[in-house]
Amino acid sequence: MKKYYLSLFFLIVSFISVQAQLSNVHYLPPLKQGGNNQAIRQQAFYLSTPETMAFNVNVFQGTNITAIATINISNTTPGQYNIADGDNNITLVTNTNTGIVLNNSGLRFQSENGEEFYVNYRGRSSSQATSLTSKGRQAIGTLFKWGGRPNYGNGQNSLNATLGIMATDPGTTTINIYGYGTDCEFRLQGDNDGITDDTLTITLTQGQTYVLEAWRNATIANIDCWLGATIQSDKKIAISNGNLNGAPRIGSNNRDALIDQPVPENVLGREYIFIRGNGQNDIETPIIIGTQNGTDIFVGGVLETTINTGEYYVIDGSNYTPAAVSGNMYVTTSKEVYAYQHLAGSGSAFTGGLNFIAPVNCLLPDRLSNISNIRDVDGANFNGGITIVASTTTPNTNIIVTDDTGTIALANEQAVIGTGDWKTFYIPGLTGNVSVQSTGPIAVGFLGVSGAAGIAGYFSGFDTVPVVELDVTGGGCLPGADVFEISSSFDAYQWFQNGVQIAGAITNVFTPTEPGDFL
Repeated sequence: MKKYYLSLFFLIVSFISVQAQLSNVHYLPPLKQGGNNQAIRQQAFYLSTPETMAFNVNVFQGTNITAIATINISNTTPGQYNIADGDNNITLVTNTNTGIVLNNSGLRFQSENGEEFYVNYRGRSSSQATSLTSKGRQAIGTLFKWGGRPNYGNGQNSLNATLGIMATDPGTTTINIYGYGTDCEFRLQGDNDGITDDTLTITLTQGQTYVLEAWRNATIANIDCWLGATIQSDKKIAISNGNLNGAPRIGSNNRDALIDQPVPENVLGREYIFIRGNGQNDIETPIIIGTQNGTDIFVGGVLETTINTGEYYVIDGSNYTPAAVSGNMYVTTSKEVYAYQHLAGSGSAFTGGLNFIAPVNCLLPDRLSNISNIRDVDGANFNGGITIVASTTTPNTNIIVTDDTGTIALANEQAVIGTGDWKTFYIPGLTGNVSVQSTGPIAVGFLGVSGAAGIAGYFSGFDTVPVVELDVTGGGCLPGADVFEISSSFDAYQWFQNGVQIAGAITNVFTPTEPGDFL
């Protein structure tokens, strides 16, 4: 019997019914700071939602299947989950728990009935502060790059780079870490250079976690040898990464905590807009990490440089227009990249924050409701403001910003050099719960400062990127092959054969009856 093989292309015609980092589950792996309380002492999780009816969110720790806490939240009553100070071995691990498999570290937040919510982690110490916004289900995947900021500073024992990993799927997950510099040195418990292998393989079961630290003073290579390393797994994981602390200025001891949670490579993009904070040019810098060889980076439509997979490029802040707070920068790439932004709450180099930036696209959500208690970092009052990227087709009168004082006027509008599709705003001095409502796509970030401590967060964009996962039964031969879109999470489907729409083929499963090109 002749067997015909299936030639398959796939197109999804759909809109995803979730927004920004809204999700019914959030995974928060632990991280490692360079010394207890040196980057973070006081710390808390801020939960918010657009849902008007109150619901419960359960908190699970490590591999524990019993919730350790339950938080009730609604749109008007956000929640806060407080956690023990410093190296509590839940959010931040001690030296002893670094470089080994952990059963009781890391947290998972999950609503009881599928309701969607945001999770924003904020931490501080006497002179440092940081924020990490969970990406929910979009955070889990099988292929990542280690992100953060090159640690140019010297002399401070608290400087490091850190990576936290959590296994999310049942069974055993094997994780390979590779592509970092061969002279990198990582901590193994009490030995700050105890791991020197050129590749690492870690095996975790669901809920287990693993933390790496590249301590800056272990070797000069640890300035940046870890940046862009590949984290690849055979089942889904979530990661968090950055610097606790980081020192971005060459030859300076200025430092701050810089962390965020990225998404896997399959939900990245090529078009990014950055909005400048209050810092100087060497502090206000996007960091681009390549996922493919021969990736061209354009700034304002002009070719800046070309990088390969695992390589990074720091874009100088002089490329912002105007060269002051609220200035913006338009960056496009020829292939998908990781895009981080280092920015500052004030003109001082030690007030930095780190955001993992979402690519702009027409499917960005049209609302953010809400950033809860924007000025608060576990009891400390920060001067808070937001940044907005909005479509130029949306009238300004249709972009409504509110905080606890009422409706706030848009401010600091800027055109974006290199594209006519987007405009930006910077609105300082906000207080309480902050929401943005629009009739078109928007992306919202926040930043704040209190004395020597800076903080930043980014709330928009990743759940609007369609992720298609396919499986074929029957070996891909005809007859007897079915094609499945296995996530079953899209609102609508339409299959085509040889460019012609197939009547009635509108589910996530399709059975071809003859050879052809299907999409």
